[in-house]
Formats: sequence, C-alpha cells, structure tokens
Amino acid sequence: MDFTGPLPPDRSRGPTLIIASAVLHAVSLPVVAARIWTRSRPALRLWWDDYAILAAVAFDLINWILILLSVRYGLGRHSVHVPLEDQPQGRKLLFFCQQASGWAIAFAKISIALMLFRLRPDSRIWRVFLLGMMLLPVAIAVATSAVLFSACKPLSAMWDFIPTAECLPFPVINQSILATAVATIVTDFILALLPLTFIVRIRITLSEKMLLFLLMGLGLVASAASICKIVSVTGSKMTGDTLRDSVDVTFWGMLEIQLGIIAACIPTLKRPTERVLQRLGYFT
Repeated sequence: MDFTGPLPPDRSRGPTLIIASAVLHAVSLPVVAARIWTRSRPALRLWWDDYAILAAVAFDLINWILILLSVRYGLGRHSVHVPLEDQPQGRKLLFFCQQASGWAIAFAKISIALMLFRLRPDSRIWRVFLLGMMLLPVAIAVATSAVLFSACKPLSAMWDFIPTAECLPFPVINQSILATAVATIVTDFILALLPLTFIVRIRITLSEKMLLFLLMGLGLVASAASICKIVSVTGSKMTGDTLRDSVDVTFWGMLEIQLGIIAACIPTLKRPTERVLQRLGYFT
C-alpha cells in the first residue's frame, strides 16, 4: 500500500492478537479435554461426533500456528514498516489461515449435527435433514477453498506482486467469500435453534430444560462472531493494507472457531455441569 501523507506510527497489533488468541484457547481446549475425559468414564468410548470435534481442534491449532507465524512476518503492522521480503510470507500465511479456519468451523458444525443425530436416530426426516446440515459446512469450506485457489494464476499472486498474473476482480472474490459467510451464519442459527425446539418436547425437569437452552444457545453467539467478521471485511476500516487490516478479521474468525468448538462440547458436559451447579446450590 502506498502512503501519500505522513507515515503511520510503527505500532503492531500483533501482540494483542496473540494474547487474545491464547486466552480463547485457554478456554476452549480444556472444554474439549473435559469432553474427552467424560467419554473415558468408565471406559474410553468415542463416537463420530467426538472424532469430528477432534478434527476441528486439529485444524484450529494449524490456524493458530499460522497466525502466530504471520505476526512474525508483519501481521498487525502497517506494511510500510514491514521489510519487503517479509510481506509476501505474511500474506501467504494469512491465505492458508483462511483454509484451516474454514475446515475448523466445518468440522465443529459436523460434530454438532452428529450429536443431534444421536437424539432421534429412528426418525428418517431427522436423519436426512441433519445429513444436509453436515454436507452444507463441507460444501462451504470446499467452495471457499475453490474460490481462493482459483482466484489468481499463478496462485502465488494471491500474496506476492506478479505483474503478469491473471486474477479475478476483487469484487468477485469478495462477494463469493461474503456469500459463504452468510451461509455459515444461517447454518449456525439452524443448528443452535433446532435442538432448542426438540428440548421443549422431551420429558425433563424445567431446570434441566433451562440449562440445556442456555448451553445450546451458545451457538448463537458464534453467529454473532460471524456477523462481526463480515462487518470487518466490508467495513470502512479496510484500507488496502492487508497486514494491518487483517487483524480484526483474524480475531473474529478465531473467536467464531472457539465458540463453535465450545458450543459443540458444552452439551456433552451436561452431567458434570449439573453436578457442579448442585454443589453450588444452583441446581436441584
């Protein structure tokens, strides 16, 4: 990016992003560990939804590592202060972050759908609907990757300046990404609200229903993070300085992943949560 006026201060937002991502993982990873621990009592028994959430965590960790490395190559700083040889590497790492984060979100949603599948395995309509809800995140992740990998020829033009490169117009790429983001938000709402309508009809105590409403409604918060990410991409703060502008988008994307993982795990911790609340006197 070319600056025509006075140079902006060389202040990096990278360390703030590192701290924020570390705090988010300090919450989500223990929740996943607790989920697996509950599956090991009295013997380790993992189902497909457990494997799906582990896949989500694997892609999330890849995404996190790429983010940490991208800070080393200028993420959070104004490009004018980043050495020219570091800028392409920073943008390249951000490019692959988008792939890893997309699949982390997809597997978190698949885990939720598989968990809901187990609630009513005898209902054909239920099975078919949830199968569609599992295929949709995969389709979104594949479509996002397809758009990004086909946006420029050669591919390296996505992160480096190549005068002879042929690239799709930026509005086309941007609209494609926004379309997949909207589809992701719709999926979040459906997966969050679907179990809530089901809980109303099952025979459990009111306090248990309230707890489940609270736990499953966490998925709606992930939708809010998705919306904030879209606002960051389309907002007026986007200046064309990729390394600086990408901080907000990266944060909201990271938050969306962590909330998705937590939302997928919290319902499996219903009994341990009840025991804790009982000891505190808030649940009977």
